Amino acid sequence: MAPSVTTWDQQRWQSPFSSSATLCEQPASRASSISSTRNRLAIPRKVSDALLAKGFNVSTEGLVTFQPGSRSHPRNWSVLRKSFDATLIIMLEFWMTAISNTGSATSEAAREKLGISREIGTFCFVTVYLLGQAIGGLVLPPIAETFGGRTLYVVTTLLFGVCCLIIALAPTLPVVIVFRTISGVLSAVPAVVACSSLENMFDSKQRIFLIHAWISGAVLGLAVAPPIATYISASSLGWPAVYGYGAVVTFACCLACLLMQESRPSQVLHQQVRKISKQADFKQLFADAASLPSVSEFIRNSLALPIRLFFTEPVVAAVSIMAATVYGVIYLFSEALSLVYVDGFGLVAQSASLVFLALAVGIPLTFLPRIYDIRIANRIHSQGRQLEPEDKLVGFFIAAPVLAIGLWWFAVTVPPLVPTITPWASIASLMLISYGVVEFDNVLSGYLTDAYTSYAASANAPVAFLRATLSGVFPLFGRQLFDGLGNNNALFMLAGVATCFCGVAVWFAYYGKKLRQRSPFASSGEVVDTMQKGAVRTVV
Repeated sequence: MAPSVTTWDQQRWQSPFSSSATLCEQPASRASSISSTRNRLAIPRKVSDALLAKGFNVSTEGLVTFQPGSRSHPRNWSVLRKSFDATLIIMLEFWMTAISNTGSATSEAAREKLGISREIGTFCFVTVYLLGQAIGGLVLPPIAETFGGRTLYVVTTLLFGVCCLIIALAPTLPVVIVFRTISGVLSAVPAVVACSSLENMFDSKQRIFLIHAWISGAVLGLAVAPPIATYISASSLGWPAVYGYGAVVTFACCLACLLMQESRPSQVLHQQVRKISKQADFKQLFADAASLPSVSEFIRNSLALPIRLFFTEPVVAAVSIMAATVYGVIYLFSEALSLVYVDGFGLVAQSASLVFLALAVGIPLTFLPRIYDIRIANRIHSQGRQLEPEDKLVGFFIAAPVLAIGLWWFAVTVPPLVPTITPWASIASLMLISYGVVEFDNVLSGYLTDAYTSYAASANAPVAFLRATLSGVFPLFGRQLFDGLGNNNALFMLAGVATCFCGVAVWFAYYGKKLRQRSPFASSGEVVDTMQKGAVRTVV
């Protein structure tokens, strides 16, 4: 059941310090309340002209809001501006995910020099990174929702590069543990905050392809990381060079982040008000009557929100468990595929690492459901109806059986069940698996973003937390699972879990909308998302 929320709670949740949907969204009652508690001001002509030139309205009390269709609002930025920021966010997700999945290859190469077992190596290079990302996924999104994301992108990218550089220059076990953990925490920004950043700049129709590109970038990073790390580690440069190259690319991304703009509407509004107030030497302007939250309010209303959503919202809980499990299978494969292809098929380590590239081949197939999503969106808009989050779940309904088929296919085409079969028979099934992974994360993350627009980052935070946790834990017992049960039985078990997710897809088809509409946090489906056309975006 959806929790009841007091009037005070609802006001706190809807404040611009915890909501990304700040266009003109001062509800009438709230604006009246502000007006009644402030005296009328004589707004100088130069101040009102400066605000109008930037696309803002100002009341006689000094309250500044976005005009309908304001060019200062992130939804109405130029195509070039939004494309640059979105591309950089996707690039960061690709790169930091790739660095995360280098752990299995580098730990294997570093085991002898560091004098550690395979399990300890996996823990120090893979698990600590992803557990750090799980923690960062809970802490950083509320900070971005409250204070904006641009500064977080710049700072975390810079520190991520520093962590990689330190590991490359001082490749000892304590250094690896400490700085892989820290870099994991930092990687939560593109892994989680990106959804909220994209929601700030693009409407639900535009996000169809953008969320897809973001998820595809992550899965592409997972696919290319093992062969890159394996070949670099086997070269004369050694495994520390993996993180040396990682530092160089990350520092370049950090420089690019300096060119980003803050996309949090409430922060854009506050920044412009401060700037114009300073230039005009007129201090009576304000963007909202509320002050910044106290530490206790911030912890209670923001940091606790992702946890609250997971335990009180069935939709968030179901999406988190499914998306995290499916995504974690790729990290499980980073350990298990060597058993399948090195021990089972007799390939050398470098050749076996190239099998991961088959995961990248399945990514382009996921563009087909996006074309269908666009057609559905156009048809609904032509009928004068509002596009609802459930209208874009078709990809999930397809991906659930495709993923199950891919895993069953993989399970029956590897030794020892079929000892003489060609490796290509099982490699082909990996394309279906990667299709399912991309679609699960793409559609389900997009669904949470559309359903919980004002709380997109917090709604996706449990997904990221579980995804990072399972991705870090799965490799620890991947070899033991496949050794103990055998390749085929272990894969049969994974295929059985994927088959259960088909039942969840049916449940979503019949009850997903009802559950969302009962939520005090999710959109009612009546969000007017037409700011670009001159209408005021209303939060219902």
